Amino acid sequence: MSSKRKLESVFLFVTGKCNAKCAMCFYAGEMDKKEPELTFDEIKKISETAGEFNRLWLSGGEPTLREDLPEIIELFYKNNKVKDINFPSNGIKGDLIVEWLKRLRKSCPDANLTISISIDGFGSTHDTQRGVPSFYHAAETLQKIDDNFGDDGQILKNVATVITKYNVEELMDFMLWAYGRFNISTHTVEAARGMTREDGVKILTEKSLREIQDKIVPYYAAYGDRIAEGVDSRMGKKIARFFYLGLMRSLYNIRASNIDKPTPWGMDCTAGETTLVIDYDGRFRSCELRDPIGNVKDYGCDIQAIMNGDAMKKEIADVGHGYTANCWCTHGCWIMSSIVFNPAKMVRMLFKANRETKKLNRPVAINENVLRDLESKYQLDSEKLAQIGLI
Repeated sequence: MSSKRKLESVFLFVTGKCNAKCAMCFYAGEMDKKEPELTFDEIKKISETAGEFNRLWLSGGEPTLREDLPEIIELFYKNNKVKDINFPSNGIKGDLIVEWLKRLRKSCPDANLTISISIDGFGSTHDTQRGVPSFYHAAETLQKIDDNFGDDGQILKNVATVITKYNVEELMDFMLWAYGRFNISTHTVEAARGMTREDGVKILTEKSLREIQDKIVPYYAAYGDRIAEGVDSRMGKKIARFFYLGLMRSLYNIRASNIDKPTPWGMDCTAGETTLVIDYDGRFRSCELRDPIGNVKDYGCDIQAIMNGDAMKKEIADVGHGYTANCWCTHGCWIMSSIVFNPAKMVRMLFKANRETKKLNRPVAINENVLRDLESKYQLDSEKLAQIGLI
């Protein structure tokens, strides 16, 4: 009899539909296939057979286009005891997001809900990169979430930015503006990855990405301070800052070293062992950046059968903890999921990362005049910003 495999994270692409046409989308080729989506009953079977795990990462397509998404989240909260639910969105359907968060706050009271809104730059830059006019929608969605949930410690609001040829020149200005205007927990910045919808949008090299990651250290230190505000003791605040800044710096070091060529992380990758990706049509993978292994439908949507099956065992052997897979992994979710299963190496990485950031850290200098100047420079509509409540 097969032993029960325990996952740490499940990445579920809930839909292949999207209401944007992002130039850097690595999933565009999958969405164009227009395969039937997993039904609610199939997802229910997945949940019932997965066992308990900690983190549910939702993806798509655009997750808000899946009308039964709250019910899906509630399934995993009830059946799998998930504590951290990560919900990315382009922010176009802000009222619906707020409505769903209100429902989930009641139905999943012990869960931490992280909502990451994609904003890639100022106004027209964002709209060009996303393929639809959505900058003000996304900004308004963040503000609506803040208006409704304030500093609720179980609903975290993030901005997510993907670096491309369109926004790289204004990235630092945008990070400053976003820090000043949005009440967010963090601002993630990553390079475009995979096969993108539009050719030529990936322009970063290891050298240029390292230059960017050095420049953004003050922002991660500042966001670390925001996170530490929720910790009571003085020592607890120091530890929170240490872990946050160290993890973010370690993450960026690994990403930079892998952007041009495959480079060992300095720790084991646990793709396929503690993580599972399920595409909207049921195909499954050990990692978003690897090819599908099979389809959950062929296993009766039984996750334990998949995790103990020969196909997954072969995939884990092929990955070889990241040393034999020839992976060019810049995927933050997998890096972060793997770090926690390498505790000794994690501690060394955290100390090294914090030492690196000491000489790069400085206070983020910001005031209303600076923000207004940026809004003028990038021709933002002050009336719309006022209507949203940002100014």
